[in-house]
Amino acid sequence: MTGKPGVLIVYSSFGDGHVQAARAIRQSLLAQGVERIHMLDLLAEAHPGLNAVSRFCYLKSAALAPKLYGYFYARSDRMRSDGPFNRMLQGLGKRKLAEIVRSFRPDAVVHTFPYLAMAQLNKDLGLSIPTFTVLTDYVLHARWVHPDTDRYFVANEALRQSLREKGIPDHRIAVSGIPIRDAFRRSLDRPSLLRSYGLRSDRSYALLAAGAYGVLKDVRAMIRTVLDDTDLDAIVVCGRNERLRAELEAQYSDQLRVLILGYTDRMEELMAVSSCLLTKAGGLTLTEALSQALPVIVYRPLPGQEQGNAEALSAMGALYTANDLGELAGKLRLLAHPSNRERMQEAARAAYAGAAADRIVSDVLDTAARYALMQQRVSLSADRKGVTVHGFR
Repeated sequence: MTGKPGVLIVYSSFGDGHVQAARAIRQSLLAQGVERIHMLDLLAEAHPGLNAVSRFCYLKSAALAPKLYGYFYARSDRMRSDGPFNRMLQGLGKRKLAEIVRSFRPDAVVHTFPYLAMAQLNKDLGLSIPTFTVLTDYVLHARWVHPDTDRYFVANEALRQSLREKGIPDHRIAVSGIPIRDAFRRSLDRPSLLRSYGLRSDRSYALLAAGAYGVLKDVRAMIRTVLDDTDLDAIVVCGRNERLRAELEAQYSDQLRVLILGYTDRMEELMAVSSCLLTKAGGLTLTEALSQALPVIVYRPLPGQEQGNAEALSAMGALYTANDLGELAGKLRLLAHPSNRERMQEAARAAYAGAAADRIVSDVLDTAARYALMQQRVSLSADRKGVTVHGFR
């Protein structure tokens, strides 16, 4: 490795969390002086048609057939990580990845989505590029596991133990936390933010986040519950669901207690002005809320990783879950009591691991440097057969 290492970040646009984690790592790399970075949405670039169909099916099945999605999630979790199905999935985009590796020549590859093609490519082509996997959930799934991954970065000790039980040695697991954008580390001026959004300083707000693609179910009923059963006003983020946004804007055009927004990359501002968050159970969104010690109610968590995320953090006391509107109203009433809010905020602070992206990047760069040094020593002692640093001829 030269003085200017190169890092390839492999992600996917299946949901926004994997993208945001990749961007947080890129942001930290730049802050630590690394400029040679390549961001690769692997399936989208290698198989755009398959990516579009798969993404559509993922979003629709999660919204319209959650039990079916949960069934396949559970079935695939029971499959061996080195079994034929997982090997097929890990091989998706391998040819495209090989092209990128040959041209970009990375010193390290970081995955934020469980398409772990680089570990498989190393094995197939006899390369020795260190590979890293950043888990973006609070629950483990077999798809995240590959026997040739050099290092896993996980949210907490419970996930470390889950990986141990899958046979991953302890020295290959780092408890880093889940990486989120630097914006969540900044102190924000709440009165100024309230003015900028046209909100009142004498009111309290519930933030309803429908997800990046606006797929949270029962948004309208959730708004009614907030307005009818609490003294809170509502801020509703519809994500990229423009139809939902237009319908809600028309419905609440004369309602001063409701603010409707589309997709935003300033969730840190909306969290700063809110008293609680009603949301899906995406790992990144929950981590962002933990970073602000913002009380959270997860509404009807989807079977699969979202249910796992909700159960893991609920067990820590860091959020409530509600499976119907009656439970939602009850949990909102619980949060109205200062003692309940304070307990949840304390649990959130205990569950949150700050500066995760910086820890991950430091570990990646240190490991890549050690790999490079070992390869230099091997090159000095080997006979000259035209082998390059990464094994390409």
